[in-house]
Amino acid sequence: MHKSPRNGPRAMVRALVLTLLLAAAAMPARAEDRFDALRNDPQIHEGLLVISIGRLVRNRCDSINARILRAWAFAQSLVDRGISLGYSRAELEDYLDSDADKARYRALAAAYLAEREASVEDAQSMCRLGRDEISSQSAVGRLLIEG
Repeated sequence: MHKSPRNGPRAMVRALVLTLLLAAAAMPARAEDRFDALRNDPQIHEGLLVISIGRLVRNRCDSINARILRAWAFAQSLVDRGISLGYSRAELEDYLDSDADKARYRALAAAYLAEREASVEDAQSMCRLGRDEISSQSAVGRLLIEG
């Protein structure tokens, strides 16, 4: 009985190599997508944006500081949310350290500032924004204090 080359050991090795190559090619995409649940979670997304904006205000306006305990508790609530989504602390740190996600939040914060006629290059506009956020008791304002 004649064996077809399609069913021989060579074909099996070729199929195995092809499968491994396809799996290896898919790995980077899977690694990039591992944070999709964090990116798409409204609580985490909005929370990180609030922290980003608050940090910009605090760093650009000498008369406004962070409410340290409140900001820490807020950040911890985001960590707890990330853990509830199945991420470890190390994975959450990896997400926060991701250059792509840092750039995304910088762009979102810049748009927020522009909508409110504030700029990181203009300390007065950042102080005005900070005071407005504090007086309105917005999510950003609750993390800041003047004085």
